[in-house]
Amino acid sequence: MNLSFEHPPTMSPLDAVAMDRARERLDDLTKPRGSLGSLESLIVRLAGIQQRVIPQVKMPLALIFAADHGVAEEGVSAYESDVTEQMAVNIAMGTAVSSVMARQSGIPVIVVDVGVGRAVRHPAVLVKKTRLGSRNMTQGPAMTEEDLDHALRTGWDRVENAIQEGYDLILLGELGIANTTASSAMASLLLHRNPQHLIGRGTGISDDRWQQKVATVERALAVNAVDATDPQEILRHVGGYEIAAMVGGMLAAARHRTPVVLDGVTTGVAALVASRMSPGTQAYLIASHVSPEPAHPPILEALGLSPLLTLQMRLGEASGALLAFPLIQQALAVMAQTATFKDARVSNPHRHTEPMASPFSASSPEPVQDRFSDNEREAVYKVIRARRDIRSFLPDPVPDTVLARILEAGHLGPSVGYMQPWNFILIRDLSIRQALQRLVDQERVAAAEHYTDLKRDYYLRLKVEGLVDAPLTLCVTNDPTRGGPHVLGRNTIPETDLMSTACAIENIWLAARAEGVAVGWVSMYQKDAIREVLGIPSHIVPAALLTIGYTSYFPEIPVLERVGWGQRLDLHRLVFTDRWGREAELTS
Repeated sequence: MNLSFEHPPTMSPLDAVAMDRARERLDDLTKPRGSLGSLESLIVRLAGIQQRVIPQVKMPLALIFAADHGVAEEGVSAYESDVTEQMAVNIAMGTAVSSVMARQSGIPVIVVDVGVGRAVRHPAVLVKKTRLGSRNMTQGPAMTEEDLDHALRTGWDRVENAIQEGYDLILLGELGIANTTASSAMASLLLHRNPQHLIGRGTGISDDRWQQKVATVERALAVNAVDATDPQEILRHVGGYEIAAMVGGMLAAARHRTPVVLDGVTTGVAALVASRMSPGTQAYLIASHVSPEPAHPPILEALGLSPLLTLQMRLGEASGALLAFPLIQQALAVMAQTATFKDARVSNPHRHTEPMASPFSASSPEPVQDRFSDNEREAVYKVIRARRDIRSFLPDPVPDTVLARILEAGHLGPSVGYMQPWNFILIRDLSIRQALQRLVDQERVAAAEHYTDLKRDYYLRLKVEGLVDAPLTLCVTNDPTRGGPHVLGRNTIPETDLMSTACAIENIWLAARAEGVAVGWVSMYQKDAIREVLGIPSHIVPAALLTIGYTSYFPEIPVLERVGWGQRLDLHRLVFTDRWGREAELTS
């Protein structure tokens, strides 16, 4: 988009229909209504953000912006400014508190240097410096207009890139000695309160240093004389580069309907600026915790956010957000996996007296909950469209790692009653493959007798398998006894096991095509003959022989269609509505 922070982007409201349906589902789960407390409002809000009734988070990212503050030279912190760089390195090395927390939840961490006062000595830190630290706000504005724009854009671009990479939840944090001094000054202007009532102990300063911090903030406010109705000017005069970057990041996340988990008081004041710049941004923000910094509770109150945790934490570096993430995970898992009263066949004591609106009305959010991105969905359909039955193979072996992924795809196939009736026999031995080919040739010649002279000659000229050419043949077997005689579904449809194995075979075929590996379907053999060659027990069915290897060419259309053996049937002639023979109308 054409980005201008003079005219910040307009935020879309949360999806009211998705939120209503999320509330209805929560009320229908097997629990007392409202019994999950504020977690239920969190779930509903995430449903409105993501526009899906059952929200989900698959790829969270911890994003920590680091910068130094010129005001640190006023002695407002227990630490010197060089600690910012040292802690950025510590986080990047995986040895900081936030690094450990992130690792426990499997969350990647990106540290962005948006204004650290010295070179950061770790290659994993993303360097996007505005300047080597902001100016001392007791002597005038902390940054120029150009500095502010750069820092805002850095945050926007980093979050937008993360979303494009597939991250669907941003856990926001900051790093910067003296940033609670800047946060307190900003909060005083944004909340119209006496700074003395908002200034806390930050890194754990003494009473004397706290008095020095109060005096520093008061002096900065007097020197700058900022218009308290202009959030960007407040940010420019008494803020910092990492705060500005977080503001830009929050605006980008909200613009792309991606939730952000806030950390402590500094992320809170950035959130207040973002929400003042672009009203509606706060709807996309989640307060992880409330810190003992005096400014934090009124900031959250002004944002209309309730913290998930109260742990007296004042660490920063996204630690509160990382601690809250497992709570969010639990809430979403409950929403997705808990049985409804109907599912569990339990009487619902608070059933809706009025019939619920159809969940698939035109105004409803898309009913599919676990949606892929447009690119991911197109990739799936591309594999389906490109799948071909291959007869010609190259001798190159398929790497074991690739073969393992293909077999895993087969093993993930759906099976009625979860019986998983398949086994896989990998056949690399050339003599065994030659024996299988002789059996197939016998059946091929026998099958030719069913055609007239010209059709028979045409048929016998077709290459119908690659048992010897391909480096590997896979026999997929089916065990009709697995799971016992009363496995779910078998008593009514005995062939459910074979249908399940067919699903595994199709998964193998599609996974192979995605890997660029060719699969050929050998369909002519006597089962008993295959059992004898491969030593398969008599009750096990050799359901499929698949030749597997690389090919020089995947045809654009199926081979038998290309050579004129047959044509693909018209789908519209094969789809009926409600009963056999009643033609359906399909929209492409």
